[in-house]
Amino acid sequence: MTRTVWPKEALTSEAMNFLDGIHQEWCSTARCRRDSDLGMARAKALIDWFEFGVRDRDELLGLLSEDFSGAA
Repeated sequence: MTRTVWPKEALTSEAMNFLDGIHQEWCSTARCRRDSDLGMARAKALIDWFEFGVRDRDELLGLLSEDFSGAA
């Protein structure tokens, strides 16, 4: 089986500041510590969505607020 590797562009300091602000806002709204397991999982998800091409602040906040755990 062949594995496809998608090259990722390095995140700029501008992009990191943008993502950090979104993460901070989400954590504040969700009353979640940024360094908690949930906060860190959402930070990773935020970077994943950004690298996937989502660049709109409100869309990223919305994606972070959705529950993708599969729990009903």
